[in-house]
Amino acid sequence: MRNKFLLSYWQWLLLLVLLGSAFYATETLVQHEQQHARSEQLRHEIASAGQLRALIESELNIPLYLTIGLAAHVQANNGQVSPAEMHLLLPELAHQARHIRNIGIAPGNTLRYVYPLSGNEKAIGIYYPDLTEQWPDIEAIITQREARLVGPVALVQGGTAFIYRMPVYMNADTYWGIISTVVDINSVWTLLERQTSEQEVQVALRSLSPEGRASPAFYGNDSLFYDDSLLLGISLRGALWQMAVRSASQPADRSAQIRATAYGFTLLLASLLIWLFMSRQHLRNSVLAQQRNKAYLQSIMDNVNDAIITTDPDGTIEQVNMSCYPMFGHSTASLAGQHWSILLADPQRLDEVYSATSNAKTEFETLGRRRDNSQFPMAVNRSQIRLHQQAKQLLVLRDLSERHQTEQLKQQFISTVSHELRTPLSSISAALGLAISGALGEMTASQQRMLQLAHSSCQQLSSLVNELLDVEKIASGTIAMQLTPLPLQPLLAQVIHDMQLLQPAITLTLNCPDNLSQVVVNADPRHLQQVVRHLLGNAIKFSPRDSVVMVTVSRVADAIRVTVQDQGQGVAEHFMPRLFSRFSQADSSEQRQHSGTGLGLAISRSLINQMQGNMGYQPAPGKGSCFYFELPFIAALQAKQLP
Repeated sequence: MRNKFLLSYWQWLLLLVLLGSAFYATETLVQHEQQHARSEQLRHEIASAGQLRALIESELNIPLYLTIGLAAHVQANNGQVSPAEMHLLLPELAHQARHIRNIGIAPGNTLRYVYPLSGNEKAIGIYYPDLTEQWPDIEAIITQREARLVGPVALVQGGTAFIYRMPVYMNADTYWGIISTVVDINSVWTLLERQTSEQEVQVALRSLSPEGRASPAFYGNDSLFYDDSLLLGISLRGALWQMAVRSASQPADRSAQIRATAYGFTLLLASLLIWLFMSRQHLRNSVLAQQRNKAYLQSIMDNVNDAIITTDPDGTIEQVNMSCYPMFGHSTASLAGQHWSILLADPQRLDEVYSATSNAKTEFETLGRRRDNSQFPMAVNRSQIRLHQQAKQLLVLRDLSERHQTEQLKQQFISTVSHELRTPLSSISAALGLAISGALGEMTASQQRMLQLAHSSCQQLSSLVNELLDVEKIASGTIAMQLTPLPLQPLLAQVIHDMQLLQPAITLTLNCPDNLSQVVVNADPRHLQQVVRHLLGNAIKFSPRDSVVMVTVSRVADAIRVTVQDQGQGVAEHFMPRLFSRFSQADSSEQRQHSGTGLGLAISRSLINQMQGNMGYQPAPGKGSCFYFELPFIAALQAKQLP
């Protein structure tokens, strides 16, 4: 029974003890090293934090205590202050603290005295209740009869600052006014920045409410409050701040070197022991187990025709199934470790593939590349999975060569049938036209009506055949396209005029600004008319009687846009993704109100694309549909005034 195992029980036990002891010793040493480094860093942060807190408290409490002294002076004089007295007293107080920007006295909540006056003229006469943003805080200070340091506050005279406001009461009952000391916080921050730079620490400050709610940081990076930074409170009269301090430089971490040395030695010793313990029985059992596993996996994966690849999040191939190798012509086990984009014909389009397959249910068609550099059509389906708590990427690649061959056979069948139908349909249509025009003599009304019905049905069938031929030409790339400089507005006007004669119940209008009336585009005249006729035909077909279809010409970036907007019901949101697909109709039931093949928009978009343009759809404002196509605006053509 022991021969089935690589090593004996005691050999396994010896290896486990060795590895466990090495792991325990190494991690203990690493933990000790990390704790020592962190303690050194914490010691530095504590020392720096104490100095910085003392600096802030000393620099800010001086202006605050001066404000208290001024309030005591006002109370001692029973609220009687004169301009002459203030002009002498305020400069003395302001000069005793270097961070005071100005001191203001507001008897009855109206700011009467400000020092210095220069630069603060706008503040004179301010009635605090008129400051809608600041008044709630000021009112709370008055109601609670306590001084507060608030900020940062946007000042009427410009800039931001912290303001120490102290309400003054006479005889502890009668409210007299408020004294405000504006602290030039920028000078404090400058001093603080100099100190933090010298001590090589990062600092952030925020205020705390009496209930313990913290505000966003008004100095430094707010993220310092949410990591392992040192936190301590700063006591200011009328405010409670919190400071986060973290060393700017991380302590030297020698954990990697310690682990590498210890584990390297352990692995070397374990490898020597394993080599000594190996036996021929182990080799035999190992080979048998590998063959069983391989046969088991092979039996599963061989039933899947698609290539299945798992990669890490960066796209490096980890595993592939056996179907992948013949599909791409690579030898077995040659793809692991490579980036899967080597299987794409154009690896530079990887971002496009990722964007198109962001939804796991979306299949994206592109070209694959075999090892011999031959290319083939391929569908890519991508999804994100987790294996063993690790993120992986699952790719399913399908060879579309057979599907495309089927499509080609279908196109050839459509082309053959369409060509065979075209000639007899033309003859039938011509004969019916002659009969309707009276070539066979006078007919009764019933006969005339039946012939007109047959002629109309024959024309619809001819139109279907022509559309099928256009689809076949576009798919095979044989459609004739002659791009020439072409004045756009006359072409649109002519098509609108012809369509208006056929549909007098719908008003067709052209809106072309004067600066675009002479615009010239590089297009095929016949096919551009075909596109405009189809868009107008669709708009007319789905518009109610007596409505308006608007054709608008506009300039969008480096393109000329032609928009056809109707007042119909619009396109259902669920149908929009299939709007330009072949044979797609919003109402494909046998009871649908509007006839059609579902080919017109697909043909029109392909024609516009071959003219280096693009076509799209957007819901019309209010109600209706809005189809548009864009052609490049070529400045060199505009200088040529074509006849």
